[in-house]
Amino acid sequence: MKYLYYIAGILVLFSILAVYGLQDTKVEISKPAIVINDRIITESEYKELLPSKPYYMTEDQFSDSIITKQLLIQEAVKQNINKEESFRTSVENYYEQSLIKLLLDRQLTTLAVDVTQEEIERYHSLSQSKIYVSKLRYQTMAEAVVPNNPILQKIESDFMDISDDLKFIVFTLEKGQSSAPFVTNAGVIVYRLEDIKPLDTGQISKIDVEKISLFIQEKKKEVLMDEWSKKLKENAEIWRQK
Repeated sequence: MKYLYYIAGILVLFSILAVYGLQDTKVEISKPAIVINDRIITESEYKELLPSKPYYMTEDQFSDSIITKQLLIQEAVKQNINKEESFRTSVENYYEQSLIKLLLDRQLTTLAVDVTQEEIERYHSLSQSKIYVSKLRYQTMAEAVVPNNPILQKIESDFMDISDDLKFIVFTLEKGQSSAPFVTNAGVIVYRLEDIKPLDTGQISKIDVEKISLFIQEKKKEVLMDEWSKKLKENAEIWRQK
């Protein structure tokens, strides 16, 4: 009787194996590619790392860099650096910075801005002009809104010699118009475009449409990102100790 049970058990076992075979179940086993003490990097893991190989490295040099990295990690763990507070803080900071960067990159990809031919021509015209700007600095936002008691600084410069941020501010203004006030470390700043005069160069430079268009696009995206950031603050519950 025991013999019959034994035969039945074998038949059941083979039936199970046959079912797995029919289902084409595969267990992938990857061979070691690199072994550094007790750290095993399998062939499949190594293949996943290969796309990150710098173009200037040979594959042998890349393998050496992996080995060096693992040896340094092992030594750090041996010295218990991974248990220190400074390590935990640095990991936390890196995690937060990476998270923020991914969020900002993702948000940027959602932004679609257009640049018109009129905008390109206006920028090109400004690039051959001298601009006259009043920089008004206030102590508080309330003073800037009124406005009241500004510290005045006159700016006279070729358009192409001013900073990119000021270029875009001037680009968005007509003569006599002022920018919206914005907060800086030096106080609340407002720019007013007083005048624009063509430069007497004797020749008109060629329009670099692609370069101008890219500049305007990037600056428009910066404005949209600032607006998005402000909305996050407006929709958040924030409390500060005074």
